[in-house]
Amino acid sequence: MKSFTPPKGLKNKHLQSILSSTGPRQFFEKRRCKALINSSIPEIIVTPQNIKLAGCLSKTTKPRKGIAILLHGWEGCTESLYMLSTGQAFLDDGYDVFRLNFRDHGGTQHLNEGLFNSMLLEEVLEAVKYLAAKYGGQHNVLCGYSLGGNFCLRIANLAVAKELNIDQAIAVCPLLDPPTTMEALSNGLFIYEQYFVKRWKSSLSRKLNYHSYLDYKGKLNELKSLQQMNDFFIVNYTEFNTVNEYLKAYSLLGDTLQTLSIPTTIISTEDDPMIPASQLSQLYPSPFLSFDLQASGGHCAFIKNWKLESWVNERIIYHVQQQFIASEDF
Repeated sequence: MKSFTPPKGLKNKHLQSILSSTGPRQFFEKRRCKALINSSIPEIIVTPQNIKLAGCLSKTTKPRKGIAILLHGWEGCTESLYMLSTGQAFLDDGYDVFRLNFRDHGGTQHLNEGLFNSMLLEEVLEAVKYLAAKYGGQHNVLCGYSLGGNFCLRIANLAVAKELNIDQAIAVCPLLDPPTTMEALSNGLFIYEQYFVKRWKSSLSRKLNYHSYLDYKGKLNELKSLQQMNDFFIVNYTEFNTVNEYLKAYSLLGDTLQTLSIPTTIISTEDDPMIPASQLSQLYPSPFLSFDLQASGGHCAFIKNWKLESWVNERIIYHVQQQFIASEDF
């Protein structure tokens, strides 16, 4: 495949990132993904820890290769446009698709008492293990975006040890070092911080409707920035004593990925406004890890034309097809 080349007028990294999930693309993408949406079957997974995670399964009408399990980003959900477009691409390529919600995402605040945080890896891993065992086929893929890409890589790192029926992992613009990205969100273009503050506060407010023991209602209205929200919720509602300790706990830098044992690809951009591409060189140099670094594309965007279609779906399928052929040859 050719490298990503944005069309004239769509090269700006912020425009790419914003257009990928807002405006007319919502209409166009949902229309393009009608087969995926119409075939979706809701399912709630109960993990061994009695955590309930919701998602939806779509079954391909093509000769079936396996299951593709998709993980969304922070404050995204199964209906995020990148989840729909990537899901449709997998469906068209012969994969059943399961789009999984993290705890408290996608309107699932009622399912569990505790609040979501990014260190809740075990419950997501158990859900992936269940799905791959139940729906797996010849070739099974785990794919995540942004924070979902971070979860994807951490799960891939444990795939062999935890006996997951996953053959390949692909992370798109994955969160690499949370302290760096949180600083970029707090001090970069204001629209990013305000987007996450608004979405996070909305989720937390909805959580209060179902779990009366939570006592942060009065405080929630006072919090205006990500730093203020982190200072309050991480210290009071996680096991961590400081924000920095929490953020560093799910960083991928250094030796984190040293037990990676399945083919894994990171697709990212040099102009990502939230995740510096320079940090890719700080990941563990695993023989199972490869990089597909593009010059532009913003954060999880890669808008390739004025129909607002995303190039990255084709790129994901390209990597999946290459690995599928290699596995057949082997």
